[in-house]
Amino acid sequence: MPSPRLFDEVLITIVQNRLHGACFNVHSPPMEQVCKKIRQLREDKGWSVRGLAARAEISPSALSQIETGQNSPSIATLEKICVALQIPIVAIFDDGETAGLPLIMRVGDRRKFYSAGSHASLEPLARGLPQKKMQPLLMVLEPGGECGEHPYASADGEEFAIVTRGTATFEQSGISTALKEGDAIYYDPRLPHNWHNHGDNATTLLVVVAQ
Repeated sequence: MPSPRLFDEVLITIVQNRLHGACFNVHSPPMEQVCKKIRQLREDKGWSVRGLAARAEISPSALSQIETGQNSPSIATLEKICVALQIPIVAIFDDGETAGLPLIMRVGDRRKFYSAGSHASLEPLARGLPQKKMQPLLMVLEPGGECGEHPYASADGEEFAIVTRGTATFEQSGISTALKEGDAIYYDPRLPHNWHNHGDNATTLLVVVAQ
């Protein structure tokens, strides 16, 4: 498991790149592992890059750049890839089974994936349990951040989210709903939806995906 120091170095890189107006270094350890996981899952199914790209409705060149760590995908693009692979988005963060329950994830031992395209980060809260029924994660949207340019659909299941800091706008079926700190929402992720932060401060959401 990566050390707390490694996570500190990754977070420092994120801050430095954002201050200089650059995209997050896609060769950082968390991003490299996500890229390798996507490629591994694709190859396990015996699919070509073009085959998975067609199923995910993205271009083969975009998928190739993601798998080789040359592009930081938006959260919506990651969701499309995971839907095509028939897995929940947090599955691409898993790296082997743990000893079992209870599963403790210390704040310094958790992994963060930063999407320069979405101006957002994802932080899975329960890695290493492939048969789990819930997929909890923290999502942080920077000011102006959004999961995707357009609404997107996720894998089968149900989702719950609560705003733990800041404000957010949830979009689904042509309706935009403003949510403030403490507000919660339960929704069908199979219907195209999106998350936006129109505020001046970062927004943190606790999202739970039920399979």
